[in-house]
Formats: sequence, structure tokens, C-alpha cells
Amino acid sequence: MKKCLTVSAAMLLFILLVQCKKDEMALPDQDIDLVVIAKINELRQHGCNCGTSYMPPVPNLSQNKQLQGAAQAHAQDMAQRNYFDHLSPEGGTPEERALNAGYTGDFKAENLARGYSQVDQVIAAWKSSVSHCKAMMDAKSKEAGVGTTRNYWVVTFGSSL
Repeated sequence: MKKCLTVSAAMLLFILLVQCKKDEMALPDQDIDLVVIAKINELRQHGCNCGTSYMPPVPNLSQNKQLQGAAQAHAQDMAQRNYFDHLSPEGGTPEERALNAGYTGDFKAENLARGYSQVDQVIAAWKSSVSHCKAMMDAKSKEAGVGTTRNYWVVTFGSSL
């Protein structure tokens, strides 16, 4: 019985190690959006410095499915067509993407990132950029949607009317 448990434990460890990438477990796609919003909400709860400006605590963001759809579509489009920009090659804007996804609220901002494999890396990069940090800390933003594809990350912020 002990030998069987040892073999089972070794097999489990092997499976876990094979599934790890760069010392990181891949998060299921459906959970990444919630993790990103939770990490942004941690910043919002405590306040933070965006460059030399102190941003005081603000209320948490809620997840919005339409903003998530817009963010996910943009992440996929950038990955498929190999570009990295707030504007699509045809000139489509983040606000237009939100409207096209059915969002009826007030579009506020969009943060993009590329080349990161972990949520904490993306949040740290956005926090170190004054404009991206302020977008995460904007008290006028009440909800957000997150999209990821490969190493492209998009978060779209809005406020319901």
C-alpha cells in the first residue's frame, strides 16, 4: 500500500510539474478575469502611488460581461493579427468595441499589456505606468472586463449609467 501511495504521489508531482510553465500554474481562462479584477480591487482598496500622485482608496470594480466581451475580442484580434495598439488596424476605438459588445454604460479607459505570463506581472507593469495606474484607480470607473489571449492582456473600464 505504501509503495502504491508513493508511486501515486510521484505521478501526481510529475503531472503538476509538466503542467507548470516557468514556475507558474496556468490559470483556467474563465478565472483570469476574476483574478485580474481582484488584484486591481486590492490596489483600489488600499490606494497607491501612480508616479508622484497619491491615489486614495476607491470602491471596488465589479465584473461586466459586455466589457469582458470587448476586452476579450480585442486581445484575440491583436494576437491573431499581430499588432499591439488601442486602435485596431481599421481605426476602431476601445469605446466602439465596448458599444459593439452591447455595453450601455459610459466607457472610461482601456489598459493593454503584452509579453507577460502572470497576473501579478501585468498588474505591476500597469501600476508602474502612471496613465495605466490612474486608469485602475479612477473612482469614476465602477466596472471592468478582462480579456487575455496568449500573452495579450486587455482590461476595459466603464461606469453604468
